[in-house]
Amino acid sequence: MEENIPEQNNKDNFQKIIEDRGGRLKTKLFGWVKDNYDKLFLLILITAFIIRLWIFFKTKDQAVWWDAADYLSAAKNWAGTNSNLLDTWYYRRGMFWPLFETLFFKLGLGELAIRFSIVLFSTGIVAVSYFLIQKMFNKKLALLVSLGVTCSWIYLFFTGRPLTNIPATFFLLTSILFFWKGYILKEKNKFIYLFGLFFALACFTRMQYLMFAIPILILAFTQEKLKFLKNKHLWIAIGIFLLVFIPQLIMHWQHFGNPIADLIKYYLGVGASQTGQVGVQLAKFSDLFSWFNELPYILSKPIFFFFIIGIFSFFADLFLGFDKIFKNKDLQKKLFILVWILSLFVFLGYVAPVLHEHRYMMQTLPFLFLIAVYPLKIIEKFLIEKLKLKKNYAFLLVLIILVLLLLANISFGNSLTESKKTSYFEVKEAGLWIKEHSNPEDIIISDSLPQITYYSERPTYPYTLDYRRDLLQGNETDFDNFVKSEKPRYMVVSIFERHSDWAYTYPEENPSLVVPVQAYYQGEQPVLIIYELNYS
Repeated sequence: MEENIPEQNNKDNFQKIIEDRGGRLKTKLFGWVKDNYDKLFLLILITAFIIRLWIFFKTKDQAVWWDAADYLSAAKNWAGTNSNLLDTWYYRRGMFWPLFETLFFKLGLGELAIRFSIVLFSTGIVAVSYFLIQKMFNKKLALLVSLGVTCSWIYLFFTGRPLTNIPATFFLLTSILFFWKGYILKEKNKFIYLFGLFFALACFTRMQYLMFAIPILILAFTQEKLKFLKNKHLWIAIGIFLLVFIPQLIMHWQHFGNPIADLIKYYLGVGASQTGQVGVQLAKFSDLFSWFNELPYILSKPIFFFFIIGIFSFFADLFLGFDKIFKNKDLQKKLFILVWILSLFVFLGYVAPVLHEHRYMMQTLPFLFLIAVYPLKIIEKFLIEKLKLKKNYAFLLVLIILVLLLLANISFGNSLTESKKTSYFEVKEAGLWIKEHSNPEDIIISDSLPQITYYSERPTYPYTLDYRRDLLQGNETDFDNFVKSEKPRYMVVSIFERHSDWAYTYPEENPSLVVPVQAYYQGEQPVLIIYELNYS
């Protein structure tokens, strides 16, 4: 029996080690769960993940649209799937997302894993929104905001699309959370450094997010006026930002020169000549407010009604007591939120007055929902003071009211997802058919440039030959010369992209050269035709 004592002691020690490690892991994962608000949020977070997982299974096989294919095709090129692929990447864009996707292709995980990562990022936005609003205000408002973010149709629909907006929004909101913890609440300096890292990742993913430096600077200024310029921890954060951002700056400089001057010229039109390349048409003054008209659609009409009330109740003390802005912390954070929202809406009105892609709103939705749920405090107060309900029951009733208001968001998000599930399916099928019936070096002509490049994994040119956005367009004569010199294998004509008029008539005018080999229909109407070029 005594000989078994050491063995028993080893078993006991091992069991203790396992229990200790399990306890530490539990603390790291759920140590933040301290009260009923946190428990309710954990339930909301699990629900958010399940809803997004549901979206994932509904959309995992759907065709990718232009922008998503642009990132994916660049990632396949950088992963080396075919050395003949063209460098279609547009170097004014943030490079993080295609680099991130390149890793997936290198590891052999592919598109499905990339789509699942969007589910995780989208769920992460729910979590970050809760912790951010909690730090800025309180857990009650944080819980209501997280519920709005969970059900937002914009997040739900784009969870099914492998685009940059959701990961960039996660990085940006996380950076603000760290800024708040480190700079505003003075918790630990490491959070200021993490702010620099995550803000760099946000801008490295979407260059447009550089604009959110403006509300951050205004917040720092209202906190301690110009003294913030002497804060060494902020300068370290800026250094971390630049260190992460160096690859983007180098690649941008190689293609377009000085990044700051180029971006200001391209996106804002400042310093551009009449013939200089700019990415926007300069907006009229009235266009600056065009995005505000989208709010009922962005939030849904039931939530928008509360948002209108919330504007007055949330910002009233800011406008009435603006002269106290340098002394009152509550006013400072409300000014930060106001500048955050206004700067985005005015910027989008300036650069995209008619291009209302609602995914551009993602980084602002938590603050929009914060304003929308703010009037629910009035309802809760009425339930407690007039109807004599207990506080817990009153808040639970407020939660139920909010859920009922958000049903329109969930319903619309689901119907939109269903209606778009099969869009561009024919383009995907055409790309896969070309891959199966061609060699890696065969050249393809298609105006669905990134999609055909991604699915076919073949070097693809548009009819105007500008396979990257910074290249000059060619005309029909240039195309004829290209066909004679490069001898492309297939050309694709479809209804899915806007072709030059001569591209549609080219097969009819060259019947001996261009032979139809595959067609895709919607009903009896052909929507995409693949032609093979017969040089014999």
